[in-house]
Amino acid sequence: MIYILAGDIRSGKTSALEEWIGTWDNVKGVLCPDDSDTDLRYLYNIETAERFPLEVSEAADNTTRVGKYHFLSDSFKMASFLLIKTFEEQDFEFLVLDELGKLELKGEGIHQAANYIIGNYESSDDKNLLLVVRTNLVKDIIAHYDIKSFQIVAKEMLP
Repeated sequence: MIYILAGDIRSGKTSALEEWIGTWDNVKGVLCPDDSDTDLRYLYNIETAERFPLEVSEAADNTTRVGKYHFLSDSFKMASFLLIKTFEEQDFEFLVLDELGKLELKGEGIHQAANYIIGNYESSDDKNLLLVVRTNLVKDIIAHYDIKSFQIVAKEMLP
């Protein structure tokens, strides 16, 4: 099943996922939580608990801008690599993609991984995808990735 965790900006979607992960045996993928010390987002590999820089405070040659935020382009490449590798190994109950948004709709961010994973996903009771999407972009993401079968959930109703 493809689950779409929908919620508004800064509404606690990723925080809810951090707690939810512990309720399953085999959740993999990436989260993009805020660092409590710097307020900057980082990339979190769920499987290894490794943290990688994602958001930086100022623009540079190696950053991608979304509104007032600046993200390291290489971090998106790393996230895409991790997600595709995990998907191909098929050793997960849930594969989490946090988050699909404006960048992905423009073919940037983790679009490459999302497009490959969603395009090659075969619905299964024991292998699920969990896509994190802002409420106002859900319809656009569904159309962009041609998602036919899915269930939209709120952070309070995670599977």
